[in-house]
Formats: sequence, structure tokens, C-alpha cells
Amino acid sequence: MGNENSVQKQVPKVSAAEQNANSVQLKVFVDEKKKKVMFAEAEEDFVEILFSFLTLPLGTIARLSRKYEDKVGSLTSLYESFENLNKKLFFKYWYKDCLVNPINSSANVCEKLKVNLNGTKSIPCQPDAIFFKKKGRFIITDDLNILPLVMDTSIALLNSLGVESIDLLHERTIYFGLKEFSNLLKWTLLTNNPLTNMVVGGSKPCSTLFTYSTPCISPFMAGDSSQTTVKLLVQKSKKVLCAQVENHFVELLFSFLTIPLGAYEHLTKDMSSSPVGISNLYKSISSLGVRKYLKSEDVKTILLCSKVAVNYYCVTDLLPIYEVNTQPGRFLKEQATFIVI
Repeated sequence: MGNENSVQKQVPKVSAAEQNANSVQLKVFVDEKKKKVMFAEAEEDFVEILFSFLTLPLGTIARLSRKYEDKVGSLTSLYESFENLNKKLFFKYWYKDCLVNPINSSANVCEKLKVNLNGTKSIPCQPDAIFFKKKGRFIITDDLNILPLVMDTSIALLNSLGVESIDLLHERTIYFGLKEFSNLLKWTLLTNNPLTNMVVGGSKPCSTLFTYSTPCISPFMAGDSSQTTVKLLVQKSKKVLCAQVENHFVELLFSFLTIPLGAYEHLTKDMSSSPVGISNLYKSISSLGVRKYLKSEDVKTILLCSKVAVNYYCVTDLLPIYEVNTQPGRFLKEQATFIVI
């Protein structure tokens, strides 16, 4: 077809090393005239790795995505500024390492996946599905709605997308390893068409995800004995230039890096209308759970509302992110004043 080369040029190059046991396949169907991925098909192993995005601590997401030109909002800035702090500020020197490379509370499950985004080695040769009751194929839309691949679903989807015939679409198989999933994770957080951005390119980030923090805190502050005072330097235009904060607020910011993405979505789902793929992925997991495709309610909980790993102290009472009876503690050694820009 006329535009076939332009589509192929922007698809991630496939090396022999990537087409091994540590990669999975995605079959995409591209409308070349619109330069858009209309939908994709994948086995459960690919979909389960997509689901594992929601188990990742926000600090891990910042670390994986900061290599790309398009940053994940203020999350990337928070991570990089924190990384530049002197270890001497911390109660224990290795506390900083645990925040730069945060612990995934679901690590023992994710290491069974063919591609483990936590950076630890995967356990090979898992014969069964990890999150699903059984193996199967799924349809994935460009905005990451995920549906079981059955005849009725396929016909209804094609009709809703305005696809007259699947023969009019360009079909291509792409192999995904750690690099490709990291890139897809970034687009999942930044746009409502992550597959098109991954395969064809051309769109600009539209997300407001991770560009605010106060709305995430305020619903849980009512009736809480803990209070945080922040001094703001504000221009006449009402733009905040910087804030002067004490330890308690900085500890709260540190805790953001340890929160699993699914827990973040759970806390903010009623506050943000940002049309990004991760929101649809979250809703798809919830829907598949209701329809009994997931192994158990525990799996659904792991993906949608995991708590911070038990390795961490409870450093704030403002967010319900810790397991019950988590020991209170702190990251910082001494009382100090910080400037947040």
C-alpha cells in the first residue's frame, strides 16, 4: 500500500534477541489513511504485562520514563529532584536507594511475567496464566479498552470503530520486550491513543496526570489530626513560584514515589477527567473482574488498589496507602526547611 513504508519506519525495530522467550507479540491493525491503530490482538501474556503497569510504584514509572523526551508531568521532576538530594539528609543512607528504586508490593507476582518492568529477573516457563483464570486472546483498542476476543465482541467493536472490513487495515506483528513496554507505559500515561503513538507516532501528550497533588490529599485531610503548613511565594498573576515546607510535607512527597499506580488511580479516579489510556486500562481490569475472568478477588485487589510495600515506614497519615499496623517512621534524619519549586 502507498503509506506502508511510512508506517513500518516508525514501528520499533525487531532484533533476534527481542524475539525470544522474554518478549511477547502484539498484532496491530492500522488504518493507513488515518495513520491510526484501530485495534490490536494479543494473548493473555501481553495483556497481563499491561495489567502489571498498575502494580508499579510511581518512582519506578518516573525512572523508566525519564529517558524519553516527553516527561510524565511533575512526577518526573519530583523523582529527579529527589535523586539529587544528599544521602546525609536521610535517617539511614540506604533509605534514599529504596526510594530511587522503590519496592513493588506485588513483586513476587510480577516476576512470573515474561517481561518484568520492576528491573528484577523474571521466572521463566510459567505454564499458566498469572492474573487470568485461563489463557486466551483479547482485543485491545487504541485507548486501551480490553475485551475478550469472541465473535460478538469483535463484530460490535469493528462496528463501533467504523471499520467496514478488516481487510482494509494493515496488519503487523510487533515484538515487545522491556524497552517497548517502557515506551508504551509512557504513552499510556500521556495520551488517549497510546498504541497509535507507539506504532505510528504523531500525537502530542494531552495528559494532566501527575500535574497536581493537592486534590489527591484534600479528601483525606478532613478530621485528620495531622496538619501541614506550607508558605507560598505567589506572583500577582496568582502563579505559585515556590513553597517553603517542613519535613512533614517532604516526607509526604517522598511517599508518592512508593505508591503503586493502581492505588493512585483508585485514589484519584473521581477527581480527574484526564482522557488517558491508563484510566481505561484500570476500568478494563475492573470490568473483567466483575465478569469473573480474573483468578480471584485478591488478584483484582493487587491490580486496582495495592498498598505500599510493607518494607516502608508509614510516614504520613494523609493518604490511605499503607497496610494496617504499618510501623510509623520517617525518611529524613533531622528537622529542616525545604524549598519546593
